[in-house]
Amino acid sequence: MCAGAVVLVSCSPERETSTGSASPSEALTRAPAFDPDSIIRGAQLFAVHCAQCHGPQAQGHPDWETPVDGSFAAAPPLDGTGNDWKKSQAQLVATIRNGARRRDGTEIMPAWKGRLSDHEILDLLNWLQSLWPAKVYDEWLQAHAKAAAPTSGSKR
Repeated sequence: MCAGAVVLVSCSPERETSTGSASPSEALTRAPAFDPDSIIRGAQLFAVHCAQCHGPQAQGHPDWETPVDGSFAAAPPLDGTGNDWKKSQAQLVATIRNGARRRDGTEIMPAWKGRLSDHEILDLLNWLQSLWPAKVYDEWLQAHAKAAAPTSGSKR
């Protein structure tokens, strides 16, 4: 995919903290814009914070669905081949912020709240969603279009 090529050739340490005119909280409720700079930042954040468990291209652990002995939780793929695309933007954000736990309370993914800003979470999601096959992204967008669309309090 082209986004992967962009990530490989452009690794600038510069960080832009603006997502346009929307606040980060408002932007977290909308579909990603696939801004190339955001995708690059997201790839860099993923490499530092997520790749150790989810793999360098978000491919996940091979046993993510059925860990061999059940003693560990294998990280799922986030590249559109797992179940991540079935979650709304808000659910994806909540998972990053709050982490994930087994039913017995054992942490299986750390919470990133306080360690990643809203802008960084958006960048991560932009990069991940840029990896999704077009058909998967289109299905996700259709399923979550209402939640992903900006809301309006009054008719014009």
